[in-house]
Amino acid sequence: MTGDAGRIDVAVVDDHPIIRDGITGWVAGRGSGITVVATATTVDAVLAGPGRRAQVVLLDLDLGDGTTVTQNVAAILAAGPAVLVLSASDRPAAVRDAIRAGARGYVLKQEEAADLRAAILAVAAGEDWVSSRLAYIFATDDALDRPTLSAQETRTLRLYATGLPIKSVARRLGIGEETAKQYVRRVREKYAQANRAAPTKVDLYHRAVEDGHLPSPP
Repeated sequence: MTGDAGRIDVAVVDDHPIIRDGITGWVAGRGSGITVVATATTVDAVLAGPGRRAQVVLLDLDLGDGTTVTQNVAAILAAGPAVLVLSASDRPAAVRDAIRAGARGYVLKQEEAADLRAAILAVAAGEDWVSSRLAYIFATDDALDRPTLSAQETRTLRLYATGLPIKSVARRLGIGEETAKQYVRRVREKYAQANRAAPTKVDLYHRAVEDGHLPSPP
């Protein structure tokens, strides 16, 4: 899944001809090292050709062929490439669905070409990428499956989910250890009630990133 040394091979799945025709010009900036090796209207089509060997697949959220983003991301990941969603939709639910399915990043079609190139480079390096605009949307989202956390619960989640032991969390917040444990339990209960159970610290970390309480890994 690697091209020549220093080159990042990208495939594009989008049902809009203007996107497929224009994508090379958007991502192939001077010195970017990014090469578009395949474009197609469906995931099956791109994986049947050279796109299967790409490092990153740019995937339109809604292809209009009856498939879902969850199905498409799963198929691409099974073939090997990483997935970067490129979409016009900034609906929080749509973004969360893509990230939960395994996409490493999400870029809006309204963003600058430089942002798209930065996202491709990050995802190709195995990193996650979400723009500051999308991070804000996450943080202000009040969807039913996004639990409403109190300020103290949010602070506890941010500290605990990043790996701090509960004693350190309590010390940072100026509260007792048992109180800190209670906050963690409440957070877990709220996520369980929202059908997004987070029984482990790693699970809590992922929920915090998904909902904008923590930034994506740099």
